[in-house]
Amino acid sequence: IVAKVFLLQLVNNEQPLKFSKIQTNPFQLLGNRGEIRDSNGKILAVSVAYPSIHLNPREIKDKAYYSKVLAKTLDVKEEEILRKLNKRKYFVWIKRLASHKEGDKILSLNLPGVGIKMEYKREYPLGHLAGQVLGHTNLDEVGMEGIEYRFNKELAGSKKLITLTKDGKGKIITDNFTAIKNPEDGSNINLTIKSKYQFILEKEIASAVKKSKALRGYGIIINPNTGEIYAMGSYPFFDPNKYSDYKDLITKRNLPAWNTFEPGSVMKSFLVASAINEGVVDDKTIIDCEMGKRRIGKYVIHDVNKKGNLDISGVLRFSSNIGASKIIEKISNKKYYGYLKDLGFGTKTNISLPGEARGILIKPKKWSKIQAANISFGQGMSVTSLQLAKALSTLANGGVSVEPYLIKSITSSNGEILFENKPKIGKRVLSYSTSKKMRNLLKSVVEDGGGFKAQIEGVSVSGKTGTGQVATKGGYSKERFIVSFIGFAPSESPQLVSVITIDYPKGDRAYGGRWAAPVFKE
Repeated sequence: IVAKVFLLQLVNNEQPLKFSKIQTNPFQLLGNRGEIRDSNGKILAVSVAYPSIHLNPREIKDKAYYSKVLAKTLDVKEEEILRKLNKRKYFVWIKRLASHKEGDKILSLNLPGVGIKMEYKREYPLGHLAGQVLGHTNLDEVGMEGIEYRFNKELAGSKKLITLTKDGKGKIITDNFTAIKNPEDGSNINLTIKSKYQFILEKEIASAVKKSKALRGYGIIINPNTGEIYAMGSYPFFDPNKYSDYKDLITKRNLPAWNTFEPGSVMKSFLVASAINEGVVDDKTIIDCEMGKRRIGKYVIHDVNKKGNLDISGVLRFSSNIGASKIIEKISNKKYYGYLKDLGFGTKTNISLPGEARGILIKPKKWSKIQAANISFGQGMSVTSLQLAKALSTLANGGVSVEPYLIKSITSSNGEILFENKPKIGKRVLSYSTSKKMRNLLKSVVEDGGGFKAQIEGVSVSGKTGTGQVATKGGYSKERFIVSFIGFAPSESPQLVSVITIDYPKGDRAYGGRWAAPVFKE
């Protein structure tokens, strides 16, 4: 069909004109939009040519006949076509992005005044896979969300303006196509995403959300040594091929980067790491957890697991809020705030995605004693899953900050490398010794603590569960929780970090260990 349309639109228009020419406004030709691919070159987004049908109402006399024939051929309402035929214009669309079969039928009818223009439609061959990461384009192939939006300039083909003319009957013609150089196609965006990892992540998150009857779920898998993001997904899924079907905008959002929440007990990992690094706690430190009840002023802190004396491993394994509230008192508020900032909390990662959230981290001069206690176990602050993945990567990789990234490279349509990303290793936040100790401490949480459902046979796993309350007006909801598991494997030489979050699981046992940890395992 492309060859036939080219012949009709371009070659035949080179014939001598029988009528006087009238110059029209410039006509724009666009190069093909570039592809988006995964780390192995698998196509995630591509533009495919389809015939768009248009006509010149001023050239058509028998409007009733045309409307009847076109309605039957294109499956468009007859009255709609008739309405367009009655317009006093030289050009109207009848059906954009029609099927190739419909385009062939229009060509065979050979109706004067009816033409075909090949337009490109954005397609996503793997459906919802990484849908929120990719985003989508509109009908005119302009990026509206996700990678499509952020890199619209790079993906879009170049533009060429040509001068069109029309004859005395108003038919659009031209006689200078041979002088036109084809516009350049857009660049290709190559992601760090691994489709196999993405598929598994999405499948397991969807399963957990359905089993727990939760509102939504999301997660991320990252290489802690380089910052490469291997998978990033949310459920309910978003299929960019059907973007107009989604009325709930949250479904389109890339939740690991966009959604913020109070993380809960997963933050005890970073508290203990900071305290070890400062030398204020060690293996011999004993914390009195007061059998699950501690008063700070007019407030009372509770533990689910009521314990007396615990070492720092016990504080993590039994996820003691009281233990955490006493550890933070051993570090100055300013010092701990500095660690949290260095780990990436309260700051965007600049991952090259639109809508990334900063989270909330109050400056330490505003921390009261109870506020500091709350922050020690992940209340009174908000984070994204992406920030948690970045911070945990520092604990796992030996103590150095890494910058997460999604863009592996950008290449031209002829394969030339225009941009290639390299791992960006930042400052040292923790000593290697602290990192090594944290690997073992978090390993004990999985082996003997609340994260036991994340155990993988034959592979050592380190991690921490968290159950965050959802803030409401005047306090916290007693019904809605956001549960998480943050972890890495293998413990001795971490190659993968994952953060799993399930929002609002139903039932009495709404804990990270019950719903998020098994997703990590799978």
